[in-house]
Amino acid sequence: MAATVIGESRPAAGGGSMSVEQIERELARLRMNEDGTLGARASVLNLIVVTDEESAPNATRIVSELSGHYPSRAILLISDPNEEEANLEVELSAFCNVRGTVGNQVCAEQITIHVQGPPAGHLESLAGPLLIPDLPVFLWYPNGDVPRSPGCGGLAGLANRLVLDSGATDDCESYLRCVANLLKDCVLAGGDLQWAALSPWRSLVAELFITPERAVELGKIQHVQILHDPEGECRALLFAGWLSALLGWRPESVERTEEGRVFYFTGPSGDVTLGLIPSTPGTSLRRIRFFCEGFSFQVSRHEEHADIHATVMRGDQLVGERTVYLGPSNTGVLLGEELKILGRDGTYESALERAVEMLGT
Repeated sequence: MAATVIGESRPAAGGGSMSVEQIERELARLRMNEDGTLGARASVLNLIVVTDEESAPNATRIVSELSGHYPSRAILLISDPNEEEANLEVELSAFCNVRGTVGNQVCAEQITIHVQGPPAGHLESLAGPLLIPDLPVFLWYPNGDVPRSPGCGGLAGLANRLVLDSGATDDCESYLRCVANLLKDCVLAGGDLQWAALSPWRSLVAELFITPERAVELGKIQHVQILHDPEGECRALLFAGWLSALLGWRPESVERTEEGRVFYFTGPSGDVTLGLIPSTPGTSLRRIRFFCEGFSFQVSRHEEHADIHATVMRGDQLVGERTVYLGPSNTGVLLGEELKILGRDGTYESALERAVEMLGT
């Protein structure tokens, strides 16, 4: 999906604290057509974004780019709970486009709330009254945070779907455990941008074993090797969790080696090992290899290439290969993929649960 910026961005003058009624009146003014009639609101969803001051401009850019495909009422919460003094400021903007021949505006909206001090501990009280009724609510944490949801309340209690990014955290293991516990305890659909980025890899791996002859080899896999960027550990773990759950491998133990980590499984046809090996920075996943008795399978990507290449070897003989163009996989594109999903993603949750189980062995 190509990034698209809706026509013009219209900021509202001023700032400071505003009531819900004042916010709604000002947003209506921003949607006004040149002839004084009210332009249409184009929102198909509510998007709550929780971020910090440094990352806010990038989040705003992504929201505006997505507005062409997923117009929303975006509520950007720039939170700093560590300040002692309470402070609240509101900024409003609309991303508008002229449609048709009569000059009518169709607009998406953004409400930016800078909140400091004690109010930052109750963000749901700020976002809740501003949501458009009867539209799904997506809650996005772009900075590697997980919502604090005692009793599954707070902002998580407002959302239909939670969108996270495990690639933005400094502690992958703790992060995955925290997310798994949250999704287990709360009736909340969840997604991860790192999981969304795995979609072409999972599809290509599945295609490697699509013929009856190769499908038999799934039960003969003895070892898997995954090379990943040092900062791409969560993506590699989610892939390993997906593979393990899919093929019925039961985690037994894990050990650290000079190269990385090795996970040991018991599978339907015997023992399996899976190595996660940090590689040179540049691509979150660099190479995945499957070693069987008579075959070896590989999916790989070079940093300078925008595609992934799959090969099948019988001994030293090349018996199959395919190259798939990845396309753009920036944050905006991955977020757009998550916004297509309203319900729970059972495959993701299964992969997450298995990855956490692997880490705990």
